[in-house]
Amino acid sequence: MAGNLSYPHAYPDLWHSAPRRWGHPLHSLCSYFAMFPPQLASVFIRWLTQPGDAVYDPFAGRGTVPLEAALYGRVGYGADANPLAHALTSAKVHIPSRHSVLRRLTQLEHGFQLRPVDTDEVPANIRMLYAPSTLRQIVYLRSELGNRNVDPLITGMMLGMLHANHSAAGATRGFSISMPNTFAMAPGYVREYIARERLTAPEVNVFAMLRTRAERYQLPTRAISSGRSWLHDAKTPAPVQVRRARPRLVFTSPPYLQVIKYGKYNWVRLWFLNRSAPEVDSCLMASASLPRYLVFMEQVLVQLKHTVAENGFLCLVIGDVRRGDDNLNLAGKVWRHVAEPAGWHCHGIIADRVPAGRKVSRIWKNNPGRATKTDRILILSPSTDVALPEPITIDWSETPSLVEVSSGVEVT
Repeated sequence: MAGNLSYPHAYPDLWHSAPRRWGHPLHSLCSYFAMFPPQLASVFIRWLTQPGDAVYDPFAGRGTVPLEAALYGRVGYGADANPLAHALTSAKVHIPSRHSVLRRLTQLEHGFQLRPVDTDEVPANIRMLYAPSTLRQIVYLRSELGNRNVDPLITGMMLGMLHANHSAAGATRGFSISMPNTFAMAPGYVREYIARERLTAPEVNVFAMLRTRAERYQLPTRAISSGRSWLHDAKTPAPVQVRRARPRLVFTSPPYLQVIKYGKYNWVRLWFLNRSAPEVDSCLMASASLPRYLVFMEQVLVQLKHTVAENGFLCLVIGDVRRGDDNLNLAGKVWRHVAEPAGWHCHGIIADRVPAGRKVSRIWKNNPGRATKTDRILILSPSTDVALPEPITIDWSETPSLVEVSSGVEVT
């Protein structure tokens, strides 16, 4: 299906016209809170950049922007203060070959069979989720992954499968008792639920499940290095490599006003990464105070002014926030109180009404927190001399593959 960018405020019609599950399979490596769809990033990357340009996301989340940049021949950089986000983005900017992934899994499985694994030190909150034989495999992989170039992708797969729902037929999509795949409820709640429903953790072959999952990702025949990921605080100067690259596009979704605690709802995945939820949440922006949020955004935009190319664009995806019976246009506040005083040029603010079923707050059902159904994309440039490119046409029936783009990026 084709769409035409005839006018900036009609842009949402273009990305909403794409198939719901459009995009490369690697986008589904692991779910992540507040993730925007690859269709959205794809439109702006293809519209505002050219092949070979650098694209940067300082709040990279699950790595959607760097991966989509790579798929269209750009260099994708991603950074995030959340170690989970850093791990997922790393998996998508250093993409190993299919053969190397399968070979590494065979090597890991062989090593597991030769070595006893002690799970006595595993916290009870983790042990309650897995069958003993499954847990031994997970603990072994937790200790072994990280030594090879292929390991970030396998780590990403592990993070995506540590907990998941079971199908109605009884098949498990992950390693744990049946749980949501997007988030992990509080340990006490999970413990009570296991007891009340008399759940039994499945005995699974983790290595076999990883091999099956790897076959779904359409991995290339040769490894592709399409950019880089950093564990980084966006309030501080961007990584040197990013500043040198002077990205033509910075496309990102900064934190909203205290919608979620990323560490709290990812305590299982953070355990696998040897991190604690309180430690992570203490490093992330999570405040209900609008003045504090605007100070935070001022610090971020100061750094991005020194990062983006003079003829480049900064696109901020910011959701409206519910305050009492009213919706707060947070993007408008960022423009008026932060970006405009700092000398940014505004090309426009595009309102995007997000279908209710796609908003992250749906997990709370009747208690959706402060999230709303409207996102706004604030399009800025550091100079008034920059003009928006001509409209583009997109054929959503075409999905790029890593094989097709491998000649346009660094191959290792």
